[in-house]
Amino acid sequence: MERKTGKLLMMLFQDIKRSRGELDIMDEKRTILFVTSNSGKLDEARLALNPFGLNIESFRFNEEFTKIEEIQSSELRHVAKDKLRKAVTIVNNSSNKLGVMVEDAGFFIDELDGFPGVYSSYVHETLGIQGIIKILTGIENRDACFKCVIGIHLDDEELFFEGECKGQVSGKAVGTNGFGYDPIFIPDEGNGRTFAEMNSKEKQKFSHRGKAMEALRAYLQQRNQSPTSNQCSES
Repeated sequence: MERKTGKLLMMLFQDIKRSRGELDIMDEKRTILFVTSNSGKLDEARLALNPFGLNIESFRFNEEFTKIEEIQSSELRHVAKDKLRKAVTIVNNSSNKLGVMVEDAGFFIDELDGFPGVYSSYVHETLGIQGIIKILTGIENRDACFKCVIGIHLDDEELFFEGECKGQVSGKAVGTNGFGYDPIFIPDEGNGRTFAEMNSKEKQKFSHRGKAMEALRAYLQQRNQSPTSNQCSES
């Protein structure tokens, strides 16, 4: 009886806050299905969004990770948009407690005209970071950047958020944390350290993914105050 009374009081309290426009996102926890098989990306998304009441889970269908076939495009946003729509079709996202999130990211090296860019994952699997180091041997211009586009389907809206982190390509792999190209990327704001030399919270402050997640969090907070806001939406 006490539990039922407590639940009713909580619902009443939320109704009052909602009517006043004070309902915090923490009051209604919802699950977001993240389309990624990369445990590092999943951990970073949870680090960024769990404190805001979002439960981030790996996108699965019939208990197995579902891989979405990506279109061939030179634009991260185009890839993310197509991937999001394919994922939503599979999930049949009809519950207001459920959202779908995708991410497409790339490592862009100035001297190589943006290579590997949208093909970063494939290049990492084939050439690896040592291959990148070898290609850049003797090249003075080490400028590079990470770019990220996060797409999320929430309450029948498609939303996209972008993040970028500029830096340099290291002459050797340094550090053991992170994943992907982290051991050879030195962010401009990182005091000379590679991403792989930082812990998760430090990397989150500077990284392309961290900045995109921050933009998503800011939007969710704003939407919580102004439910009709759709400045970041795209049909």
